[in-house]
Formats: sequence, C-alpha cells, structure tokens
Amino acid sequence: MKAQSWHCLVALGMCVIALIGCSSPLTSESLYQRLSLEGVPRPSRDDTSSARHPNNTDTGLPAVGITLEDLLHRAERANPELRSSRSAVGVAAGQVWQAGLYPNPSAYANSGEIDFEGDSANTVVGVSQPIVIGGRLRAAVAAADAKEAAKLADVARVRLEVFGRVAELHAHVLELDDQLELIEELISIGEQTLHIAETRFEARAASEPDVIRPRVEVHQLRADRQRLVQELAAAEKQLGFILDTDLISADRLVSRISMNPVALDDERLMAVIEERHPKLIVADREIEVAQATMERIRAERVPDLNVSAGVGYSEESDGGIAEIGIGAEIPLWDRRQGDLMSARFELMKRRQDKAAIRNRLLSELAGAKGAYDAAREQLGIIRDDVVPDAQRAFDQIDESYRAGRASFIDLLDAQRTLMQSRRTLVQLAGQASVALARISAICGTEILFDADHEQSITNTTTAPSGAEDIK
Repeated sequence: MKAQSWHCLVALGMCVIALIGCSSPLTSESLYQRLSLEGVPRPSRDDTSSARHPNNTDTGLPAVGITLEDLLHRAERANPELRSSRSAVGVAAGQVWQAGLYPNPSAYANSGEIDFEGDSANTVVGVSQPIVIGGRLRAAVAAADAKEAAKLADVARVRLEVFGRVAELHAHVLELDDQLELIEELISIGEQTLHIAETRFEARAASEPDVIRPRVEVHQLRADRQRLVQELAAAEKQLGFILDTDLISADRLVSRISMNPVALDDERLMAVIEERHPKLIVADREIEVAQATMERIRAERVPDLNVSAGVGYSEESDGGIAEIGIGAEIPLWDRRQGDLMSARFELMKRRQDKAAIRNRLLSELAGAKGAYDAAREQLGIIRDDVVPDAQRAFDQIDESYRAGRASFIDLLDAQRTLMQSRRTLVQLAGQASVALARISAICGTEILFDADHEQSITNTTTAPSGAEDIK
C-alpha cells in the first residue's frame, strides 16, 4: 500500500479521536454520590438476587415507650413504598445519564466492482458517525432532568401519605386500647351490680327484671370487649405491616388520646396545602416535564448529520484510496406533527390535573376538618357537661338509695347513664384523634405535634364514685 493510504489512515484515526470527546462527562460514581445526598441508596451489584426482606427482629424501636416520632422514623427507614419511591429517583437519574450520551459510531467494510470471477476492484473499511445538531441532546437531558425532579418530589408525596397512615393507625390503636381499658372497668362494675341484684333477688328483695337488666348489660359489655380485642389486634398488625415489622402492640406505645383537642385554623391549613403540599409540587414538576418533552420533540425535528470516512485499496490503481461522505434524513413527510400535538395536549392536561388535585385536597381537608370539629365540639359537651351531670345524678341517687328514698331500678338507670356517657367520651376523643391524623395526612404530621396530642386522659373517665359499693 502506498504512502497515500497511510495518510488516509491517519486522517481516519484523527476523526475517531475527535469523536471520543463526544462521550458524556458523567460517571456512575458521580451519579451515585449525587443520589446518596438525596437519600437514594446504591443498588446491589447482583442483578439476579431478589430483594431481601429486612430483619424484623431489628426494628430500631424501643421495647416499650414507643412514641409517634419513633414510628415515623421507622417508616422513613423501612416502609417499602418509600424505598420504592427513592429507587424511582435512581431510575430517572440513569435516564439523565443516558440522554446525554452521544450516538455510537458504526464500522463498515465494503467491496465494489466485483466481477463474476470474484475479483474486487475496490475494498474500503471505514467509520460512520451521526453528528447531532439542533440541540437535541441538550433538550433530551433537560427533559430527563425534569423527570428526575418529578420523581424526587414524588418521594415527599409518598412520605406524607405513609406518615399519615402511620399516624392514623397509631391514633386508632390508642383509641381502641383506651376503649378496651374502660370497658374492662365497666364490666367489673357491671358484674358487681349484677351480683348485688342476684343477692337481692334470692332474698326476695327484688324482682326478676331487676336481675335481667344488669345481666343483659354485662353480656353486652362482654360482647363489645370481644369486638374491641379483635379490632385492636387487627390495627396492631396493620401498624406493623406498614412499618415492615412485627405487630406493634398497644402496651408498647407511650401516648394516650387527648381529651382536650385544640382548635385548628382553617386558613393556616389551607395555606399549607396551597404553598407546599407535595402533590401540588409533583404536579408542578409534571408540568415542567411536559414542557421539556415538547422542547425535546421540537429539537428532534432537526435531523442528525451522518458523516462517514473510510480508507481502502484500489486494484485498478494499485494504491490506497479514501472515502468521505455526509448525509441526512430529509424531513419531508414526518416532521413529528403528531408528537407535537400530543405534547401540547399533555401540557394542557398536566395544568388541568394540578387544578383538580388542588380542589381534591381542599375537599378532603374540608371533610377531615369537619369531622374533627364535630367530634371536638361533642367531646367538649360530653366532657364538661354530660359526664359531670351524670356523675352528680348518680351520686345523688346513690345517696337516696342508701337512705331508702330511691329504688334499685333508679340506681341502675343512673349508673347506666354514667357508664354510657364515659364510653361516649372515649369514643369521641378517639374520633377526634383519628380525624386529626387524617388532617396530618393532608397537611403534614407537624399538625399532630402542634396539637399536643400526647397528653393523658383526664380524671373525668375514672370510675363513678360509690358504684362499687351499691348495696
């Protein structure tokens, strides 16, 4: 091969070296470091291994005295939905890297002017490289960046929903545990009353209906106790499942439902939604994704140039030859008109979606806030008026009964009214606590801590004085 062939080879090598500079400056290590700052763990290198189930015996929770904060910290670490949403950020980051990579070159070899004898006049070996023009790569990276930002914002949305469910289950477990504790006390009182009634009946000092009524009440309380035991066990399991651990029993929790829930400011709650609700932030990011996608489609309308260069040997001249070519697709029929139309409608849809999400959030807040206010107001009446009046009525009838001025039936009625008012008090406190947790699922768990929900049940739920001493 003559000297011209070497000149062609040198030119081809310089073209290849120049194209090497088109590779992306990003590296896997830099991406992993950036993701770690965003709380995204590095994936396992073993792509064939299945996800290991976390060690349920090492929950990071104390054996007793578990607070709501402890449960939320556990959810942050172990909840599968949160882990999945963080992995989705890594998926999007990989697409950012991929979007910035330059198209690969192609190698080719061809022979021309082959006669029937099998001889070839020209043999060429070369490289073909697409040259990106029109800002397509920049637009592709911008669109991928927008998708990664949307996935990162979605982590906050998932966290708020998971924390809200944890807070609601936490409140439900406390409510059921308090109801169960109260009903155990009421059963004990009812059994004592039933024993007194049976003793009076045996002494012919009371009629049979005087025995039947307290007996029915005791049976009803025992049935309610069985229902509460089953509901509590189910709620404890649900709380364990969402934390990806064993059940969290009520006796391990340190909190109690509040008997004095605070008033909440409607304007403040609505402002929280308007200003920083994760779903609205995700909607904003999705709008940015739609805008960036439309820009990417516009940039892709400019075709790439395909540059080729090769060297070879010509038998006719018995020397080296060089081959250089350039080509491009002609956007005559397909100018991405349909894709652009879809992208415009997608952008319109995303903007409408945000308005729908806002209205839905405010509607959910109105419902949860209404339930909270209703339970809170009823609780205040029962706590401040009904229970004290029922207690005074019982005390007075108990005193009259002991003095022989009231019947045993009157005493049973007064005791039943007091017991029912106390049960209603605990139920309403539980309803208010659960409604507050639902508000926190919309506006954030800081609402719970601002409301000071971890106070003990007040003395208004103690046993009615004198109930154990009915004679």
